Amino acid sequence: MNSSPTISVSTVIDAYYTLLEKGIDKQFLEDKSGIAVSDLEDPDARVSFSALDNLWSIAIDYTGDPTFPLQVGNSVDPNRLSVVAQASFQCETILQGLLKYIGFFSIVNQAASMSFYEEGETATLAFRFESPELYCIPEMERMMSSALARCRYLVGDAMTPRRFNFQHACPEYVSSYESVFKASLNFDQEESAIVFDRSLLDTKIKHRNPYLMNVMTSYAEKLLQNIQPSSEVQKSVRVFIRKHLSDAPEMDVKRAAKALNMSRHTLYRKLKKEDVSFQSLVEQVRREEAEVHLKDNKISISELAYLLGFSELSAFSRAFKRWTGESPAQYRDRAKG
Repeated sequence: MNSSPTISVSTVIDAYYTLLEKGIDKQFLEDKSGIAVSDLEDPDARVSFSALDNLWSIAIDYTGDPTFPLQVGNSVDPNRLSVVAQASFQCETILQGLLKYIGFFSIVNQAASMSFYEEGETATLAFRFESPELYCIPEMERMMSSALARCRYLVGDAMTPRRFNFQHACPEYVSSYESVFKASLNFDQEESAIVFDRSLLDTKIKHRNPYLMNVMTSYAEKLLQNIQPSSEVQKSVRVFIRKHLSDAPEMDVKRAAKALNMSRHTLYRKLKKEDVSFQSLVEQVRREEAEVHLKDNKISISELAYLLGFSELSAFSRAFKRWTGESPAQYRDRAKG
């Protein structure tokens, strides 16, 4: 994996074209941002995250408007949506759309992540940059306002969040936040997140197209493989893990290294070089196997928990909900439908 995170051109396309529409010189924009107009014409193209940071600085300097990222995110142009957004827009419910988008989010932005969890009567969609030095306030503003605008585009005014949390400090232009988000606002929080009523998860998406969803999902899966290639070492470790899932409590990097005829230190160093850990690969394989077996529906959830190396069904249920936002039973029921 590259040490420098990249983003899909779909992340910058709205801001870029809006600046052109406002009259900024095209050559100036290309030179200063490091993004050429020709880059935007290839939907699979990727640019560095630093280029996105440059673009926001240029945009705010040129317009003199610090709320520019909020306004860009607050509009939805169906013609500029990424393949990930297109796939999630074709799902049956808000929950399914969110889970699909989260699953493919690294295609959109490798510098940030999205997660989802439910607690009591609320559901939370959280946004986080992978490291503090990457935290970009304009991009966080755009992501949060875009998420809200897209949900409202899909289901209308039914999408009314309870509150918005932001990791950064309250800006001087907080009145613009109030205008865009129309909900309680909290700053200096541990994570940036949208909190809304859990009942909204079952809201049906209008005008969905199951065929288009399958096409876009297949394409997104190929894109994901292209930006996250597995090395031969990772592949070998994953094979080892898959063979030994049922004895997961005793499975560790030392046993894996021995099976691959290398020292524990060597395996640890090789994995660290690729920004991956042994435990993260265990989690990936467990999730993949869990989803396959739940869709297959040939063994009970209790048997599956044992097969995956969990000591208790409750431990498996907690892990699966952390991975997908659903319980194993909910996932299986949805797969049947």
